[in-house]
Amino acid sequence: MIHIGIAEDQALIRESLAIVLNLEPDLEVVWTSSTGEEALALMEQKPADVVLMDLRLPGIDGVTTMRRMKSRPELPLMIVLTTFHHEEWLIDAIHAGAAACFMKEVPPDLLITAIRELKAGSWHPPLWTPEWRKYAPEIQFRSRLSAGPAVPGKEPEEVLTTREVKIVQQLCAGATNKEIASELYLSEGTVKNYVSLIYAKLGARHRAEAIRLARERGYL
Repeated sequence: MIHIGIAEDQALIRESLAIVLNLEPDLEVVWTSSTGEEALALMEQKPADVVLMDLRLPGIDGVTTMRRMKSRPELPLMIVLTTFHHEEWLIDAIHAGAAACFMKEVPPDLLITAIRELKAGSWHPPLWTPEWRKYAPEIQFRSRLSAGPAVPGKEPEEVLTTREVKIVQQLCAGATNKEIASELYLSEGTVKNYVSLIYAKLGARHRAEAIRLARERGYL
């Protein structure tokens, strides 16, 4: 049985999700909350295996709530459900520990399949059909699972997206974050988040090391 928590401030969405998920024989919604603070308190009382998290919650937001949940001894699998496609928010959610991000319009059957596959460790975005990708923002495909099947005894490398490769190329040319933002029509804050994520994916500590590792892996 997969125990699920739902953090969503809109009552209709929250309760509808609970009803749909509870109809599945292997899923059970153990709590629902309308705020981040309430979600954290309920996790202490009824630990969930999976938490469906809205990003815009009253009080502490979804990203902050996920960061605090990461400090738990048993980390829940966290899935973002959002109506907003802002790259900055999605990158922050990934950094906070989100395993996947979906638009709230995602059909119930696709969400249920994603919950099962994520829990089983068999979630592979590159294999998804166009229908899947319609409801899953591209930016969240930066999951470790996108690197392909795991090799026993070896930590899988994370794959850079096309946008990240473009940013690495700009870094190699000596461009500043501000210049990269202007060239790619992004905000400077978004570029900063991208660069931080690129460092994490390459295992780099600074720009020169990121460029070297990107060359070694054939990105440049």
